[in-house]
Amino acid sequence: MISSNKQKLVFENKPQIHGGKPHGPFVTDSIRGEILCARCGMVLADKVEELGSDKLQTEDYNTSTRTGLGSALSIHDKGLSTIIGNVDRDAAGNSISTSMKYTFNRLRTWDTRSKSSSSERNLRSAFVTMGAVQTKLELSDAVIERAAYLYRKALAKNIIRGRTITGMILSALYVACRESGVPRTLQDISVAGNISFKNLSRHYRVFVKALDVHVGSLNPAELVSKIGTSVDLSEKAKRDALEIIATAKQKGLTDGKNPISLAATALFLSGTLNEENVTQDKIAKASGVSTVTIRNITKILRKNRVV
Repeated sequence: MISSNKQKLVFENKPQIHGGKPHGPFVTDSIRGEILCARCGMVLADKVEELGSDKLQTEDYNTSTRTGLGSALSIHDKGLSTIIGNVDRDAAGNSISTSMKYTFNRLRTWDTRSKSSSSERNLRSAFVTMGAVQTKLELSDAVIERAAYLYRKALAKNIIRGRTITGMILSALYVACRESGVPRTLQDISVAGNISFKNLSRHYRVFVKALDVHVGSLNPAELVSKIGTSVDLSEKAKRDALEIIATAKQKGLTDGKNPISLAATALFLSGTLNEENVTQDKIAKASGVSTVTIRNITKILRKNRVV
């Protein structure tokens, strides 16, 4: 019984002979892939392929497809390769002969070897590392795709050779975060990627120079929410910290200063003004800067009457 509102039915009035008997008119069910006789209900053909084009809405054009998932740059083979499965059965579910099993085992071996080029192994290792860091830093898929694009570009230019895969993929990830406006510092990425800050900084300088990428400095205001949340400051304290940063910027006091240090100092001052339980040591640990740096910037801001 045909009852789905989404089924597309095509009627043909021209009668034809099937199995020595006349049938017609015909109904083509493009959803089920069947051709039926409208008079007796007999299924005359099944598994009929629809050759027409999909009718997509404008908003669905970029996501809809006839054959499944699209390609992704963050997958080492872009999700387009195929593999020979390990099930030694034919299409009907019957076991295949011993000689055919041997043939398929050899085919699987050569299929694996054909996909084991140095670049494939490089991408596979890099994207495994990036996937682990994505989970730790809660990064969006858009950032990951951008980082994958940058890394593939670096690999094509052969600038990965002689350097660690981890250092270069994390450098690409940091650039992608900066381009996407995601407030993640180089220190955050080095900790998540289990690599020293000094080593990552060296790889990052090589990466941006080789690809001629221009990445602006971090905005201190972007880091206020992240650091403030980690030390349990109130929303009012965070807003006051943003005002402190804005005032310091108007007076030209932010030039040449580390954005992370500015954000940490502004949060310390706002927390103190709002009489919240926050110390220099607590904010220093959350932001990754020293208490000496926070004290020095505090003196500068108070001297210029920012607070």
